[in-house]
Amino acid sequence: MVLGASAALTARRPTLELLGLATAAALLVARLDIATLAAGLGLFLWGMTHLEDAIKRLSGGTLDRWLHAATRRTSRAIGVGALATALVQSSSLVTLLAMSFVGAGLVALPAGIALLFGANLGTTTGAWLIAGFGLKASLAQYAMPLLALGLLGSRLLQGSRAGLAGLLLGVGLLLLGIDFMKLGFETWQDGLSLDGLAGERLWHWPLLVLFGVTATVVMQSSHATLLITLTALASGQLPYLPALAIAIGANIGTTVTAVIGAFGASTAGRRLAGAHVIFNLVTAAVALALLLPMAGLVDRIAQLIGLAPDAWPLKLALFHTLFNGLGIALMLPFIPRLAAYLERLFPEPARLAPSQARYLDTTALQHADTALSAIEQECRRLERRTYHLLASALLVPSSEVIGHPPSRAVIAAPIDPEAWPPVNTRYHERIKPLMAEILDFYSRIDMPLTDDQQAHLEALYARTLRLVEAVRFGEVLQRSLLRHAAAASPLREAHDDLRLAVAEGLNRLANDPTAADIGAPLEEVRRHWQHEMAERLRHQRLDPWLASSLMNDLHQASRLTAALASPPAAEA
Repeated sequence: MVLGASAALTARRPTLELLGLATAAALLVARLDIATLAAGLGLFLWGMTHLEDAIKRLSGGTLDRWLHAATRRTSRAIGVGALATALVQSSSLVTLLAMSFVGAGLVALPAGIALLFGANLGTTTGAWLIAGFGLKASLAQYAMPLLALGLLGSRLLQGSRAGLAGLLLGVGLLLLGIDFMKLGFETWQDGLSLDGLAGERLWHWPLLVLFGVTATVVMQSSHATLLITLTALASGQLPYLPALAIAIGANIGTTVTAVIGAFGASTAGRRLAGAHVIFNLVTAAVALALLLPMAGLVDRIAQLIGLAPDAWPLKLALFHTLFNGLGIALMLPFIPRLAAYLERLFPEPARLAPSQARYLDTTALQHADTALSAIEQECRRLERRTYHLLASALLVPSSEVIGHPPSRAVIAAPIDPEAWPPVNTRYHERIKPLMAEILDFYSRIDMPLTDDQQAHLEALYARTLRLVEAVRFGEVLQRSLLRHAAAASPLREAHDDLRLAVAEGLNRLANDPTAADIGAPLEEVRRHWQHEMAERLRHQRLDPWLASSLMNDLHQASRLTAALASPPAAEA
């Protein structure tokens, strides 16, 4: 019965959506004040989107690299998070960036947590900008030139200059949205009064906080919630103390971005999302418990710095900064313990399936450096798997090749053909699934890249293809080695020299990915056996058919080492 009702609702969903849109349109047409508010909010959120996109394009990975370098110490990460958020005016952007870094292994969890703490402090600058400048003057006169330049530039320019046009467009939309919000509240003044939200009863405060949470979740922007609150406060539609409670709720609402991002994140990303939730909940609980004392402290500080007694928007901005700073002061000593707790709460999987990538998180696709780091680490894993598989192609235990230099005694040991599964089978089990995930991730990297980043990405892609090419050569080589694996085979001696030479090259490469001489041992073997084959053929000690097989095997081995010796992506 329940399933039937659910199916009926699903079938009617398009109709219900159309009815909802029609109702909303009718309301907006009937109430110009509500339509003005809605337009201002929409323009503000649209401007935030353009601003984030433009900053990503203009930074070209610079912001990512700067944050990575600056968060290597926990003490500096808070200041960096605050400054980055103040510059880009988006705590969500810095939050997702931090999750990407932690998930890709670029930043340790404690530093990522500190970065989030700083982002919370940095987001308070938005309240200061809106309260200090956005509510005092008509911003439309500044917005119009920016919109005109941004629209024209986005159509006519390309590359980084198009990013600059997007930046102008985003700022123009933000300013115009703020102006529309002010106008909407001014026209709404006679039709609505929020004086009833006085917060005089104890149960009022959680409801006001819940309103701030809900508004931030719906709009996906604490800046938008604060804009509504500040404009309502400035126009007299909202009392001061309830506005403080709503600001607390807006802080909690920002955790939703981290929680949503955690669904597609690695274990490390989920840990960071958990830290974000815990910090904001603790900070909100302390701020709500101390709301009245903190409001009194704000009044005293405002008096000291010369603010007017009725400068409510600026006082709200000051309160917003104070309670975020208080939260950081309370939580800073506990960052190591918090990190340890989250590591216990979200443990690493006991064992990953062979085809499961470890670093290719969806959150890593948000930014250039994290995407490149993730795909590079997976390529390193693919390399290691390839080396192990190629050792199997040589009929040598991988522990005797990768762990330490191979010995002649291991090579000369009896070979049981039944003990060596075909390379093609192992390829489909361990190489191809991971390769498919890497290529899928590669195809989804669509953020702007610098020339160096693009070259590095292309080098990683080419390296991956060469590894698969080496496996294919190893597959052909293994079949011939198995056919002549018997100790009495006329080719066993030559094959043992070939196996040892390729194994030595693999060992060098595993120890040093930049090794350029991995083909030297095989080249020496090839020259020796070309001369030896001629001598044995001349004295009829080697069948010409077998000699042609040996030549082909030497050629396949040379192609294998040539594929592995291609310039490593790390040097791109």
